[in-house]
Amino acid sequence: MENHILGVLENNFAQLRVLSNQNTKNDSTRQRKDIPWLSKVDLEQITRSWFTSPIVVIKYKLIFFWNEKAGCTYWKKLLQVIQGLKNNEVHHPDFNGLSYLINYKDNEITDMMFDDSWTKAVFVREPRERILSCYLEKGLNNAHMMNHCAQTVKSFIEFLNLTKTCKDPHWFSQVRAPKYFYKNMMIGKMPDILTFTEKLLIKIGAWNESVKDWIYSEDRKNKTRYHARKAEDQLFQYYNDTKIQDIIFEKYADDYDVFNFEKKYFVFDKNIQK
Repeated sequence: MENHILGVLENNFAQLRVLSNQNTKNDSTRQRKDIPWLSKVDLEQITRSWFTSPIVVIKYKLIFFWNEKAGCTYWKKLLQVIQGLKNNEVHHPDFNGLSYLINYKDNEITDMMFDDSWTKAVFVREPRERILSCYLEKGLNNAHMMNHCAQTVKSFIEFLNLTKTCKDPHWFSQVRAPKYFYKNMMIGKMPDILTFTEKLLIKIGAWNESVKDWIYSEDRKNKTRYHARKAEDQLFQYYNDTKIQDIIFEKYADDYDVFNFEKKYFVFDKNIQK
């Protein structure tokens, strides 16, 4: 009887060793470079938070990496329009009708990110212009700064220094996925927003006369440009020396590298870039 029990135990231990070896092998296999796999850190970077996650348009197999202070109101409204959503709310995920990547399971996100049939697109803005826009809209808004940073600022340089410790998506880096993904992404930039819109919608099959009419309508302009501060018109006023620009170049080094923005100082006396 004792021998029988010992035999059963040995057999069970042997099975456990086999299962353990299989699990170890599976974990090792999932981390091989030829097997699509995303770490927990990768997934957190890609999905972001509930209010900042990339938008998913299942009908057109699109994952859109939008960025605060880079035409986000325009893009959210456009992604509502191509899906026939009539929501007046644009930004709040609970009410705008849009689907966000954070709602999906880790394996679904992994599959979509590595599936070439899904279009991945990102829209970005030159970092000096974007952070200045943040300052003009958020930094000069004492209520916003007290609510998010527990203090106000009196100058642009003070605001830049505060962004090093005060976390707010409006001034986060626009690189929000592992860098290798951007090699196969469609990348649009602020000066070419309408051209990029047409190119993107044609690619996913969502370009039509109805959408085109909305894009060029006064209604669209009124609803997606209401809080614009035209930061590009005030660059020379705020970037009045190279030291401030160097701060931006360093702070957003990844943005300049990944999105191929040129690091050229603004030349104020000639109103051109050298």
